[in-house]
Amino acid sequence: MSDLRRMPVPSKLGAALMLFAGALDVAVHLLTKVHAGHSAAFGAEHVAHLLGIAGMFLVLAGVVFDGARRELRQRAARNGGFDGHAHR
Repeated sequence: MSDLRRMPVPSKLGAALMLFAGALDVAVHLLTKVHAGHSAAFGAEHVAHLLGIAGMFLVLAGVVFDGARRELRQRAARNGGFDGHAHR
């Protein structure tokens, strides 16, 4: 549970969005009838898939930005500040 607290906020939002998109996709497939290979809710399926992709993007963006922020913070701590040309 402590790992979830340390997870970046965009990643949390992305995971929640993916969970919602998955539930929406399952609901669309279970509640609609398929006619000739296409369901009646063809647009709703696409929306669910698009939300899933957006959720994946948010998870990845949160991880990348958090990693970059940590690296910048660690580098600043090693060098004594953010300016590499500062007088020491």
